[in-house]
Amino acid sequence: MKKNELAISTQSAPLELVYSRDYREQRIKHLDSPEKIIELLNYLYVLLNVKKDNQLNEIEESVLNGVILNNFGNFSTDEIKHAFRLGVAGELEIELYNKLDSITLGKVLQAYKRYKAKKIKNFKSNNMIKEKKNITPEKKAEIEQEFITNCVVPYFDERKEMTEPKIDSGTYAVFKYLWDQGDIKLTKKEKTQFTKEAHKYWQLALKERKKLGENINLDKVISHKGESIYKGCIALFHKADEILKNKEIEVKGWNDKL
Repeated sequence: MKKNELAISTQSAPLELVYSRDYREQRIKHLDSPEKIIELLNYLYVLLNVKKDNQLNEIEESVLNGVILNNFGNFSTDEIKHAFRLGVAGELEIELYNKLDSITLGKVLQAYKRYKAKKIKNFKSNNMIKEKKNITPEKKAEIEQEFITNCVVPYFDERKEMTEPKIDSGTYAVFKYLWDQGDIKLTKKEKTQFTKEAHKYWQLALKERKKLGENINLDKVISHKGESIYKGCIALFHKADEILKNKEIEVKGWNDKL
């Protein structure tokens, strides 16, 4: 990638995301000579103001090089410099001293990983919000119709052969869509019933995972989000016939839009 292209990318995305992309400098694990790592260590000595007498001896430096290669090989040397600059600036919520060793390196890069994940997540979330704000009614209708064609229709077609609820995130998305549209309404009694069924199917799922060799505690409690997914999928299974009847949907071809 050309320098000007990299500059544009850096302006539009956080540097942490830019460093994650494939066009960045070679990852450390792909380096074919130790020169870049030597240059990195010299840079960090200056950044941390490590005096000559406190710098690593040959054996200690060899150990540090091994830590970098074996544990942080997916970073580039530029990104490690960036992480330490953040640490020096107080952005990583760790204390730094005038020393450089394996422990310091590990603390900085572990803190940086958390910082990086949060920074990228916030950037992507903000971009999604902007995209949602900028979406036109025509585009929204197109996306909705695509969801109906690719997710809703196949579910109702498949539902005819089901003997038990299908529980996964895709089925929950269909439930959520119909719920938001007002096509699924639940009584208090139904909500209680589906909650009980959710816990029953959760226990069955745990036993199946255990049977397949997964090291799992059969007493593991379902999360709030997990319970919502199970309840939604179960509710959709039980209410499917009612939805079809009320909407007079021809599943094959889906001539009527929900």
